[in-house]
Formats: sequence, C-alpha cells, structure tokens
Amino acid sequence: MRKIFLLTATLAVVVTLASSNSLACGESMFRVGKGVHYRAYSAPIPGTVLVYARTDEERAVAEQLQQAGHQVLVVENDMDLAMQLDGQRFDVIVAPASKRSAVEAGASGLTSPPDWVPVYEPGMADSKAVRADYGRGVNSQDDIRKYLKAINKSLK
Repeated sequence: MRKIFLLTATLAVVVTLASSNSLACGESMFRVGKGVHYRAYSAPIPGTVLVYARTDEERAVAEQLQQAGHQVLVVENDMDLAMQLDGQRFDVIVAPASKRSAVEAGASGLTSPPDWVPVYEPGMADSKAVRADYGRGVNSQDDIRKYLKAINKSLK
C-alpha cells in the first residue's frame, strides 16, 4: 500500500512540474505576440511611397500599401505632386502612366530622383513605350501583390 501511495505522489509531482513548464512556455509566447497585427501582405523592404490617387480605387491601393508596411503619402493633382517632391524625399512614386510628364518634371531637379512605377490603364496605347523606358509597371486592375512586387524591385 505504501509503495502505491509513494508512486502516486511521485507521479502527481512529475505531472504538476511538467504541466507548469508547458503553461509557462505558452504564456511567454502570448506575451511576445502582444502588439503584433495580422497583415494580409507585407512589404519585404518598407519604403517611402508617393501615390498619385485621383479615384477611390487608387486611394484603396494607397491604403493597402500603407497596411503592408510602406510609409505612404497621397497626392491628387500635379501641383501637389510637384510640391511634395520639392519638400520631401521619396523612394518610389506610384502614378498613372498618363502623368509621365508631371512626374518627370517634378523629379527633374532632384539630386536623387525617386523611381517611378507607372500604372497603366487596360488597353493603353503607349504602355509598351513606357514599359520599355522604365522596365516595370502595373495595370490599374492588378492585385496589390503586383504593386508590392514592382515597388520592391525599385527599392532593391
């Protein structure tokens, strides 16, 4: 009888010690994970991005870029674009391909101009010419992953 009692007590102590260690591990993992937020997509190299957004769809892309980890500033017209390029440093500009002259004019006086990621409209006539000049670009109907990939290529 005494052996059974001793064996049961030893087993209870071992189980208690084992379970407290596993609880401690889970608790520390919980504490480490506090403040971590889920991101659907993440920018491998976060950068400062200037987005030329005139429509709600373009603003939604800017918001998704910010949620992915980029620092994003949105402009809505050519004057704001020139003013922001004159006052701040950006790594990348995401703007419609039709705004090529405004982007080039705004970036022409800068010592280190930002890369431009042109956004093409479906069926745009001069998209091949712009793509040949800049080597990258996205379609306005592309998924956010394509935008992130083009920006990442520019930041490398």
